[in-house]
Amino acid sequence: MSHLYDSRGLSDKPFIHDLQEGVLAPLLDRVQKDRSLDMEIRHEYVNIYYRGGNLLRVSRDNRHSGYLAHFNVNYGPTLKATLPGERIVRDPDTRAWLDKFPAMKNAMDLFLGRISKDERASQQMVVYENNVGSSAGGSDYFIVDIEYDNHQGARFDLVALRWDSDSTARKLQKNYLPRLTAIEMKTGDSAMSGKSGLLDHYDDWVAFFSQPGLLGEFKREMLLVFEQKRALGLIPALAKNHNSVRDVAADVDVVFLLANHDPASCRLKTAVDALQERIAKDRPGFNIHFATATFMGFGLYSQNILSLDAFRLHLERLAGK
Repeated sequence: MSHLYDSRGLSDKPFIHDLQEGVLAPLLDRVQKDRSLDMEIRHEYVNIYYRGGNLLRVSRDNRHSGYLAHFNVNYGPTLKATLPGERIVRDPDTRAWLDKFPAMKNAMDLFLGRISKDERASQQMVVYENNVGSSAGGSDYFIVDIEYDNHQGARFDLVALRWDSDSTARKLQKNYLPRLTAIEMKTGDSAMSGKSGLLDHYDDWVAFFSQPGLLGEFKREMLLVFEQKRALGLIPALAKNHNSVRDVAADVDVVFLLANHDPASCRLKTAVDALQERIAKDRPGFNIHFATATFMGFGLYSQNILSLDAFRLHLERLAGK
């Protein structure tokens, strides 16, 4: 099947095989055991995130057999001379990189202490709470991807699959279909308006979802990534569920996940009012929702994902009106 862009996903052989039981297996094992790490699937490569930053990229070596490993030395320039060779061909090559993880993490800790990436770190926490953490089995949303960009107009902080936690849904009975959900995170009231504010993202989504063929490609791509992450044990919350998701609902949800809003600020209400006016005019082909906190956590539950109208009422209650 031809693709409209370089879709995310890994070849079964050798990439998936090598992660499961080949030369890259020690790397996957470390990610599964180290809860500070998150492995995300890209187009024939994986990124391993730490505190929202990319600790290690591992890609296919297109010129030779094996793989190429890359650490962004901007996090720690003094590490460059001590890092292993970039080529991974044998098990000792993989373990040499694993031995460097403590030093690489330390360099990133110091870097992120100077140049914070709070929103990226929060994204990784959302992944942990809904895919991995002790309460993740009860989540209604599983994170398929972070920092999604297909270079065709679709850029999402996170992509989730809404798969409700009741028994009928989890067994995929009674024609139930999970629903793809794009999530945009915003931290602080200054991020609600202006460049990359709520309206900017809305305009980008209208442009993307109106392009023929791209939505179907996006669904196929995210379904593949979801099942590959399950096969690699990257969604432990679904380890006991053996039902394969082969299709998703026709429409897609878009969720704003807003962190650290000051109830005394009017910026969010102003941005939401402007968004409502635009939606009333455009009538877009997707559903916009807002995530609200579940007792200060990042767990995503359907009961706490509010429609635009319900969210406006929620803001009024917060303001004491």
